[in-house]
Amino acid sequence: QQHRSGFVARLPVQPNMSSVMETSGLKSAKSAPLRIALIQSAVLFVVAALLQQRWGTIVDTSWLITESERMLAGQRLYVDVIDNNPPFSLWLFMPAMVASQWAGIAPEIGIYLYTCLAVIVGLGLAAIIVQRAGFAENRALLRLLPLFVALFVIFPGNAFTERDHVGTVLFLPLLAMMAWRADRTRPGSPGIALIVAAGLCGSVLVLVKAYYVVVCILPALYVAWSRRDLRSLFAPENCLIAIVGVVYVPLVYWLHPEFMPDILPQVVDVYMGTGNSLGVALSYAPVYLTLLLLFWMVAPRAPVTPLGAVTLLASLAAVIPLVYQGKGWPYHAFAAFSLAIAAVLCQIAASDGWRYNRETLARTVLCAVVVLSAWQPFLYTQKPDKAFVDAIRAASTSQPTLGVIGSDIAAAHPLSRMIGARFLSANNGDWLGALAFVRAEQAAAQGNAANAAHFLEQSDAYLDAKYAEFAKYNYDLIIV
Repeated sequence: QQHRSGFVARLPVQPNMSSVMETSGLKSAKSAPLRIALIQSAVLFVVAALLQQRWGTIVDTSWLITESERMLAGQRLYVDVIDNNPPFSLWLFMPAMVASQWAGIAPEIGIYLYTCLAVIVGLGLAAIIVQRAGFAENRALLRLLPLFVALFVIFPGNAFTERDHVGTVLFLPLLAMMAWRADRTRPGSPGIALIVAAGLCGSVLVLVKAYYVVVCILPALYVAWSRRDLRSLFAPENCLIAIVGVVYVPLVYWLHPEFMPDILPQVVDVYMGTGNSLGVALSYAPVYLTLLLLFWMVAPRAPVTPLGAVTLLASLAAVIPLVYQGKGWPYHAFAAFSLAIAAVLCQIAASDGWRYNRETLARTVLCAVVVLSAWQPFLYTQKPDKAFVDAIRAASTSQPTLGVIGSDIAAAHPLSRMIGARFLSANNGDWLGALAFVRAEQAAAQGNAANAAHFLEQSDAYLDAKYAEFAKYNYDLIIV
């Protein structure tokens, strides 16, 4: 009896076949939507690569590549190569430049792939945080993943690879973390790895442009209000962003001591004083207000979830840098527009589901019309005409030197790289001299003789340096 009992006790327990089949069927049912979403997303990356030929390598990115190449060749930033942005803009893309040189591929390709990787990291890490949080709308968000991918690889258009574009998509994990903390029905700890990753990713947008700190602050205030606890403002990921910002300032002084005393005062004095904030606000207001209206119309009976709330608040906060800069360039609006559309998608995911009826058709058409309207600023291209590029190539020697006379950076970039020219000037264009002259004229018209003399002195000093540059390099080609 004991022998039989021991033998039976040692027998392996046979699983119930029906339960095994149910479990495997459940896993298959859960993994099937993920596979479909990933396949659709992969197709969108391919489509985006084809569509991007319309814009090519955009103006700012082309100049950034030229700057980076010259720095890697030993030239000094803010001495031999002048940029009006803090150095993080170049640091952000330097890994792609180094990897491109190591792999022997064109830096334009390396930057494009690097930006795609940023999209994958931003969306992927946000998806992991959302999945760990266990939001009620997670299943719907998975089905909407291809739309989120399209939002950050197709919608950017002429803003693709801009610093604002990369910073915005990497900001998504921080928003997901904030939504998790704001939802008091979702206990549990994110874990140190996710906290650090979300904090570091979120810091990129702030390091790109300090104005974007408001995009962190407004959702963080919502989290504190939602939890009725001001200590939530000091969440570890928020503290990490603050630490990164504090460390960044002395690092700039140490690595690039010329920026703070020499470049920054010029930028503040000349560049930042020439914007038209009211004009920018009025030009973007109609479409942006329509996006806000769309947020409420796509699912009027659905509650505003923490995920939708933090994303919408981040979009509203991103309007502040757009208006404050006063330039109105599309990439300045990318954070506000893309986060507003992301909030709309979150709101759709929170709804009970759209049924096949007239109401759903009307909402779908409305979404398409509004998004296409919001896409318009990002559609125009500054890519030089192929016939023009071919004509210059045919008329010039191999690797000609190229100079530029004009305030627009687009005059020489990306043209210089497309024709294989060497761009030797320290400045990407004559914006400093031109804007200083404009401000001198404005001050004189207002009767402010002191300011007029101040700006005219800057313009004349720039012209003297420009004359010396032309005499030194004796350019083969000059773009006017």
